[in-house]
Amino acid sequence: MVASNSSPRDVAWPLTLAAATILGTLATACMMPFVGLAVVAAATMRTPAMLVTIVGAWGVNQLLGFGLLGYPLDGYALGWGVALGMASVAAGLFARAAFAGGVTLPRALAVFAAAFVLDEALLYAFALAVGGTETFTPAIVAQLLANDALWCGALTMLHVVLTRAAPRWYAAAPRAA
Repeated sequence: MVASNSSPRDVAWPLTLAAATILGTLATACMMPFVGLAVVAAATMRTPAMLVTIVGAWGVNQLLGFGLLGYPLDGYALGWGVALGMASVAAGLFARAAFAGGVTLPRALAVFAAAFVLDEALLYAFALAVGGTETFTPAIVAQLLANDALWCGALTMLHVVLTRAAPRWYAAAPRAA
């Protein structure tokens, strides 16, 4: 529920960001750009909105995976879904803390790289516990990195275009000190 004192920008960008990544999920057979989403959300939103956006996009991704794409409803698959969500939130919180001093291009590139490494390390640790380490081949990790990097860049450009084209709806949220 949106508070009555919310401005359009409080909901427009989070919804646009989530919708874009969810549509991307459908286009790439559920290869959700979790880190790209988390980094862009961290750079452009306050922490509560960032968390709701990441968790909301993750939740819809899981619904699509289990409902539309037929992921098996077993403990292993459900566990991986939860792990993906937790790693995405961790990447977002890391990025948010790293952007506390402001967002610059060099910092954004470094934060994206570090958030991706954090996300993959957390998922690899989960795989060590439950199985699935075979999905961490260099080729697969490189494909995920490319997907997240492209989405991060595209979502950043989308934010720039929307803040210029419709500043009432998409102006950057004030930064918390």
